[in-house]
Order: sequence, then C-alpha cells, then structure tokens
Amino acid sequence: MNDKEIMNDNKKLFTAAVEDALNDMGGPTLDIVNTSLIQKYKCALADCLENPDYLKNVLREIFGYADIAVIAKIKKNLGEFSQERPVGEFLKVLTK
Repeated sequence: MNDKEIMNDNKKLFTAAVEDALNDMGGPTLDIVNTSLIQKYKCALADCLENPDYLKNVLREIFGYADIAVIAKIKKNLGEFSQERPVGEFLKVLTK
C-alpha cells in the first residue's frame, strides 16, 4: 500500500468517525456542518483532516462553547486511530 492509498484510507476512517459524532448530536447537524464548510471554506468534511481549524471554527459557530461535547465525541470515535500522525495532529488543533 502506498502513501496515497494510506491517506485515502485515513480520510475515509476520519470522515466516518466525524460524521458519526455529528449524527449523534441529532437533527440535521451533519448537514449544517457540511453546508458551513462548503460555504466558508469551499471544502468537504474529509478535507478537515488537513485543515482542522476549518472544522473547529464551524463547530464553534454552530455550538458555541458546547462544541466541547462534539469534539469529545469525535475524539472518542477516532479511538486508537488518533495515535496515527495526521489524526493526532488534527485532534491537537481541534482540542486547543
């Protein structure tokens, strides 16, 4: 498996974990976050692995300080996967 395939697999796992956390918040949360990312940053959720500030800013706008609960769910969903470099770096930015 080459680096590009590994990164694609990482993005898929990352996206699934974040989508699951947002769906756990109920209602149209995932759609609202996706729409905000597209409108503000012209990116998809998967792109936030390389640009964690985008997701952090959108979550803060939508949830205010309750974004901590969403971030905790994302971190929990990423579990052992959070030990891998790109995901670990993403979580550092998200949890600052």
